[in-house]
Amino acid sequence: MKKGIFTLLLAFSLAFASNTKEKIKDSKNSLRSTQAMSEQLSKKLDDLAGDIVNGEKKLRGISGDITNLKGQISVLETNASKALLELDDLTKQNKELERTQKELEQNMIRIIAEDLSFDLMMSASEGKQSEESIISSQILTKLNAIAKEDFKRLSQNYEDTIEKIKNKSSKINEINSSIKNYRRKQNDLQSLESTQKNTINGLKRDKEIYSKKLAKLQAQQDELRKTLEQLAIMQKQEDEAARAAREKQERAASKGGKKGEKSQPMGGGYQTSSVKRYSGARTIAPLDSYSVKQKFGNYVDPIYNIKIFNESVILRSSTPDAKVKSVLNGKVVFAKATPMLENVVIIENENGIHTIYAHLSQIAPTVKVGSVVQKGYVIGRVRNDLTFEVTQRNYHIDPLEMISK
Repeated sequence: MKKGIFTLLLAFSLAFASNTKEKIKDSKNSLRSTQAMSEQLSKKLDDLAGDIVNGEKKLRGISGDITNLKGQISVLETNASKALLELDDLTKQNKELERTQKELEQNMIRIIAEDLSFDLMMSASEGKQSEESIISSQILTKLNAIAKEDFKRLSQNYEDTIEKIKNKSSKINEINSSIKNYRRKQNDLQSLESTQKNTINGLKRDKEIYSKKLAKLQAQQDELRKTLEQLAIMQKQEDEAARAAREKQERAASKGGKKGEKSQPMGGGYQTSSVKRYSGARTIAPLDSYSVKQKFGNYVDPIYNIKIFNESVILRSSTPDAKVKSVLNGKVVFAKATPMLENVVIIENENGIHTIYAHLSQIAPTVKVGSVVQKGYVIGRVRNDLTFEVTQRNYHIDPLEMISK
């Protein structure tokens, strides 16, 4: 009878192994077909999210600057239109003032000359005391006073004219400066608009990559759930076969008397209904040296404000091509390549715990389905990031609660 059970288990194992090989072959083909796409999406999720957040912050700053510039330019455009008209008017006034200035200068020269002539004539007439000379002297004195008054008035007009020319010239310079400032700010606006367009185009490209990366992350989690569900079905089938074999053996032993008790399936199901805290002793980490890139639990996407539940953690190795170790004693129940998660190893541990290691660059040649591994056993290698997940029956556990820090 023992030989029959052994034969039955051997046949089942061979069939399972054959089926597994076919699945591995299909998975490798799928993996090759998606490899090109994976290379294009190699930009890291956290870096990309930070770039987009910073880019949008920069874009908001540019938009604010453009709004301010548009307001300033609107005022300058109004002032410039008025300034151009005023500039033309001031230019004409300036030319008129310059002509007035020249006329005043000529009049001043003439008055000075006349005043000098009057002084000479009066000096010459002082020696003569005739009635005619007295009249002439009075006339000259009167004319001299008039000339001096004209000179004083013209001098004041000259000073006023010079001041007006100075003020008008200053006003013209201010208008010209405003126009130059307007043109400079207009160039700044055009430069900012160009920068804004380039930023927007860059953000659109980044958002497209980000969306694909986000979809890939969701697909990876879905695939892992599907794999676990398939594994649960396979586990159940194995348990049913073992139970049937035991019942057959018990019936034969009791010579058709009693039926054996039904055994309970091992390992439970792989559901993601809820989360529980880990209550056991801490164990080793799967990597010798690492940092936590993604934590377990709810994660709010910074771009789309989408709440994502991370059922696993991502550990970034401090060294490339690092060894990945089993964190507990257990039995390998799954070890193969998948299209989205690369190489995956699932180990069944005590107390209904399963530890899942995904995104392995390679699986150790000695790790096969059915292999018994001890804590610390090297199950494979990882290039950089290891996805590590822990379940216990119907619950997910935060892996960081299990491993030592």
